[in-house]
Amino acid sequence: MHRRARLGLTIVVLLAWAGGAAAAPFLTGVVEGYYGRPWTGEARREVIGFLGRYDMNTFVYGPKNDTYHRDQWRVPYPQTELDDLAATAKHARQAGVQFVYALSPALDICYACAEDTRALRRKLRQLVRARVKRFALFFDDAPTTLSHPEDIARYGSSGSDALARAQAELVRRTSTWLARRTRKRLAFMVPTDYFGTACSPYLDALDDALPRTMPVGWTGTAVVPATVTAEEATLRRGCVGNRPLVLWDNYPVNDAILSSNLHLGPLTGRAGDLGDALGGGHLLNPMTQARASLVALGTAAAYFASPLGYDPEAAWRTALTDLAPAGTLDVLAEQTRSSGLDLDDARPLAAIVDDLEARYAGGDWSHGVSALATETLRQRTAALALGELDLLPLATEVAPWAAEMRDHATEGIQSAELLAAMKPSFDGVQFVSVGGESRLVGHIAYPDEPTANSLGAVLSVPRVPPTFGELQTCLGPLLTPEIGFCPELGLNVHGKELYLVLGNPLALVTGRNQHERLMAFVAAAYLDWAERQMPVDTITLAIDGVDTPLTPSNDFDVPAAPEGPIRLVATTEAGDATALVCASSTCGPPE
Repeated sequence: MHRRARLGLTIVVLLAWAGGAAAAPFLTGVVEGYYGRPWTGEARREVIGFLGRYDMNTFVYGPKNDTYHRDQWRVPYPQTELDDLAATAKHARQAGVQFVYALSPALDICYACAEDTRALRRKLRQLVRARVKRFALFFDDAPTTLSHPEDIARYGSSGSDALARAQAELVRRTSTWLARRTRKRLAFMVPTDYFGTACSPYLDALDDALPRTMPVGWTGTAVVPATVTAEEATLRRGCVGNRPLVLWDNYPVNDAILSSNLHLGPLTGRAGDLGDALGGGHLLNPMTQARASLVALGTAAAYFASPLGYDPEAAWRTALTDLAPAGTLDVLAEQTRSSGLDLDDARPLAAIVDDLEARYAGGDWSHGVSALATETLRQRTAALALGELDLLPLATEVAPWAAEMRDHATEGIQSAELLAAMKPSFDGVQFVSVGGESRLVGHIAYPDEPTANSLGAVLSVPRVPPTFGELQTCLGPLLTPEIGFCPELGLNVHGKELYLVLGNPLALVTGRNQHERLMAFVAAAYLDWAERQMPVDTITLAIDGVDTPLTPSNDFDVPAAPEGPIRLVATTEAGDATALVCASSTCGPPE
């Protein structure tokens, strides 16, 4: 072999041995990094299989409430839990996905204490023996200063810059130690200062002390940013010595205060040139519902495959079709798509309520009410169909939200019936020929007062939205597996009635639920109608704006050309109107 070729091969081997960043792949996939009950091993392996099938290459294990990952990081895993991790790592190898175990010692570690260094290595050694080969260190959501006297003495102060130096030294020592045992250095680290684009004393110190090729975790400009741009990533890299960034994308995560929500919409707001700017990777933090998270992960796979050509809506529809039968999950996803990325939700229902608010008071209401009846029946049918998929773990995960969709849809169907009952109606309208003359005949019925009052008494009951304090109290300990679940306060199906956007700054969102908007409209319409009704009512008919006489039984028979269009408006003395348009020998509500 030529001497130069031998030298090149030697360099490649040395880089591989050291886990050199030049050879590291761009990480795509999942970081299981949420608060709450960790996934089961079975669910985790199912998600890893999904990643492999959709050409994503990384699964990072770091659930905050795995006791042995964070709170009791020094304690070795019991054999049962260790066996499950080993099985998961094996499954990942078979799926072509690298399994990265993240250890999070930052809550109480003494960086300068030899005993804690030994404890950390014992923990990693146990996992290496279980054939886990890739590791990361997490320092997020942890103290921002040093507290151990040994650390303050060694790193010069208790401040954030000293903390960064301590963390960087631990990363360097651990990465070197791992390279000798696994031939791989740490995959990446997550700093305590993990979002934003502004530099800080902590980041300056981290830049000075961290290994030059160590990728650094970052969540964007906020914990949950609506958008992430290449320019923002470039600014952040400038704060960490241009090291590669691994975007910890907090979507579709729904832990802690967000636990009443499903985030079944597509990944949006990530720039097409973001990957090049990051350089290290892009990992999604999923929901506590593993299979439901596959909706967002499926759209992320399409984004990773073609960032510049990514079509969120098309990718979303494809992901939904791949996961469940048509007319089930896709319908629920339409009502629970909103998140901190995009607060628009229940778009078909929102358009219908827009139409009702604009036109119900006049005569051109029939189309909106008919659309409401059709849409809410579609939703109720989908909710019932989801309930029948009882052998599908996905259906079990989303069952509470499907139940709320079913209940909302039932109220929507009743609302359509009530809105129609408060209006006069046309019956039997048609063109007939009498003695060679074309005539338009028909009947007008009074509003259905018994039905209107029966439904109105139920649907006009005042609805009191929950408060943020009530939600906090109900959920209880937010950052633990014992967090509560509060469907009685609403699960934000059809939009956010109460929701905290974890942006920068935080924002409390209220009053964006399209079903509650519908119910408020229906209640107001009924109360207005009930107040205007008279003991004796009459109906008038106008045809093309001209008053037309009715018989005592509200029938009409007038000359009319069947070509039309002919506009008929029936109005009660109380002021409730219904319009009908007849043309080409057929009659129907105006569009």
